[in-house]
Amino acid sequence: MRMNLLISMDFNKIFKIRPILILIILFTSFYFIYDKKFNNFNNLVIDEEKYLTYLPHSGFNNQRIALENAIFLAWFLNRTLIVPPLIFFVGVAPSIGRPYNRSYKFLSQFIRPNERQFKYCFKRLSICNITLCFQENQNYCTMKTYTIYNWEELIDFTFLKDHIKYIYRQDFDYKHLLESLNIYNSLEAYNVTNDENRYQQRYYDDPTSTIELDKFKERVNLIDLSKRTERLLHFGSVYSQERIVRQLPESIEFWNKLMKKMIPNNPIIINIADKIVDKIGGIDSFIGVHARLKDGFFVKRQNDTVQELIKRIQEDSEGDVCLTTKIFLATDVRADHVSLQPFFQTFSCIYVLDNFNGLLEPLKFLKNPRDGMFMYEFLIPLVDLIVVSKGSKFYGSGGSTFSTYARRLNEVWIR
Repeated sequence: MRMNLLISMDFNKIFKIRPILILIILFTSFYFIYDKKFNNFNNLVIDEEKYLTYLPHSGFNNQRIALENAIFLAWFLNRTLIVPPLIFFVGVAPSIGRPYNRSYKFLSQFIRPNERQFKYCFKRLSICNITLCFQENQNYCTMKTYTIYNWEELIDFTFLKDHIKYIYRQDFDYKHLLESLNIYNSLEAYNVTNDENRYQQRYYDDPTSTIELDKFKERVNLIDLSKRTERLLHFGSVYSQERIVRQLPESIEFWNKLMKKMIPNNPIIINIADKIVDKIGGIDSFIGVHARLKDGFFVKRQNDTVQELIKRIQEDSEGDVCLTTKIFLATDVRADHVSLQPFFQTFSCIYVLDNFNGLLEPLKFLKNPRDGMFMYEFLIPLVDLIVVSKGSKFYGSGGSTFSTYARRLNEVWIR
């Protein structure tokens, strides 16, 4: 502003001012402009920006579903999404959905950027169901290995960059999150969820919707959240494929496009998967089958799952399946597992990932740039996912998020 005043002054008056005074005014004006443009620009943007974030939990596919829901929420509410890191666990993920405060306690206590393991205690599976088994106590303890990964190392974010603004958080320290956003007044952060259970809230894009809550406990109209003035809207769990009811045409259009664009794009993994597909004989030469048989209620349904897969394949095929096509079987148990034997006895042309160990070698050298951890154990299921989704047809396990994603990828890549 001082520069504008100075420029607008009559030149005769300017030259009457002592030269040293002119220099002082010019220097002060330049410093003011420079300081605003470069030093304080980011702070000004941060102070004006409105944000949205959430708490991740469970395995890769559950975290992916939560991320996709959060992307939609950020788009609908016109807020910058703060993306939590992807957490990979060796074995069963202990970070299942918890109430907001307990979830934050778990994440901040155990998931730290510079660490790889923590001691975790829970009840044994043999004496409880999946919900109770992961309530912390001292009945059974184990060391859990994990790594924190960047989503963009695995998933194509091109669509996000074109439709929303997003940044990353590197840890789960709530105080650090607020400080990084220049939020020093607790009233500027609103805890949307404050959940009592995993399926507390269901979000509706249309306030006139008559769709019921189903398994959820509380209805939240997104139009109401759009009126919140707090700079940070903080959700707890936003996992669940039924979490958001989308009925407005623009919401449906955005969501359908997002579903087609959120696909794996890691060149090493894609190259390995494509070589396996070629080794089998190409896309048109096999069908993909996913048998989810491990963990939680899937253990109790092992036999039913296998029999249902056999029946569906036989009903869709004429005569001996092996005469017309091959099968690639993705599963979370070994091929010699007792529950899979009826499947191998029914079909003889079956491939599993172990048949292609030689092609998996490049994955053994892939490291996490964040902590240097080798990613082989964490990324093997993703190779399985991509290969099985590239069959001419796909048959999945009911209730499995792995199967749901594989089916979607099959539609994107094949159909």
